Amino acid sequence: MFTKKKKILFTCLLLAVVAAVTTIYGQKEYSASRKDQILQLATTKLHAIRTIHYKMIRESLYKGENYHNIYSSEIYIDFTSANNTAGYRFQAEDENYKSYYNGVQYFGLDRKKKTIDITQKPTAEQFESISPLYFSLASLRTILPMLQKNNSIKVTMTDTIIGKEEYYGFAFNLYDQYFGGLGKLNQLTSDYTGDKTKPYLLIIHKKTLLPYKFIGKWKDRPDDFISATYDAINLRPAAPEEFSWFYSSYTNEYAPPQPKKPLINVGTVLEDWVLPWYNAGKIDSSSLYQYRGKIVMLDFWIKSCGPCLASFPHLNELQQKFNSNDFQLLSINTEDKKEDIAFFFKKYQPIYKMLYEGEKLAEAYGIPGFPTIILLDKLGKVIYASKNGFDQPVIEKLIKENL
Repeated sequence: MFTKKKKILFTCLLLAVVAAVTTIYGQKEYSASRKDQILQLATTKLHAIRTIHYKMIRESLYKGENYHNIYSSEIYIDFTSANNTAGYRFQAEDENYKSYYNGVQYFGLDRKKKTIDITQKPTAEQFESISPLYFSLASLRTILPMLQKNNSIKVTMTDTIIGKEEYYGFAFNLYDQYFGGLGKLNQLTSDYTGDKTKPYLLIIHKKTLLPYKFIGKWKDRPDDFISATYDAINLRPAAPEEFSWFYSSYTNEYAPPQPKKPLINVGTVLEDWVLPWYNAGKIDSSSLYQYRGKIVMLDFWIKSCGPCLASFPHLNELQQKFNSNDFQLLSINTEDKKEDIAFFFKKYQPIYKMLYEGEKLAEAYGIPGFPTIILLDKLGKVIYASKNGFDQPVIEKLIKENL
């Protein structure tokens, strides 16, 4: 378990490692033929693994968005069960959650709430959101062959030393593309405004030819990165007990979660509520009823939601476009601290109201994910409720129709 002090120490050590790699990396550059040979050997080694157990530590830093997270998990993967959506089955455990995929069902055990969450036949898209798989060794089984076969990806290989261990370092850039959490090559969206060059660094142990670290960065955001470190690798782990693959083995200790409320229906008239409102260092409160007579938009968000953050500049545009006597936008954060709200207030300078402590309200409205948008007419009746993000043209059209 990571205490606060351990997290700080680990972060310092990891940043030192990244800095060391940057400094030492490039001592000896290998020929193209040697690079291809090592990549082929590493790919063959990784794809020959039948079962594996390892510890993954993944760190994500987005300095500009006030986001820093260290995730540590012990992972067991069985690659012999290839006849399913993922091509393998796995078990993973971190301090809060246990995850299992048996080839048919994915289920998670919430260690604090003592509940089971079950997904029957998860789709490939659903696997993208499973944290133990994000930048895992299973992902690198997809990425490594791509580095060999995709001629548009120019890879260089040099020596790297970390501590007393010797490694191969592979550096390459993607342009207008990025690797998804499971190793799939994705296209940047058309509204992406940053530098489209995406640098990556893959570090492979010289003796074992197994990946040690995978780092993704941004050319125009040098402080930001996602890194995954693979440690304590065991290629001959003891197999988990057969009954451990089935959720029925845990029902004595864990209960199915209570079904979530569906997203609030169009036509519902909302009751009043009061939430704290952050305004330039001052804390005030805001109620729903004080905006009766106006079109009101409720934008539910959290800071770890990329589409939420991407919508912030457009929220200001929306509030500015419509007269404040007729329209009021209320952003409602459901889980983050007041200090986080202050960070985003300072960065984006919202001309709309930024509210927080909205967790209970989100539960009452059946908010399924983020961002979720709810639009109210002048009488407080729901005229639009969407879990598909911020669709500005649709929202503007509805506001105009109901003014």
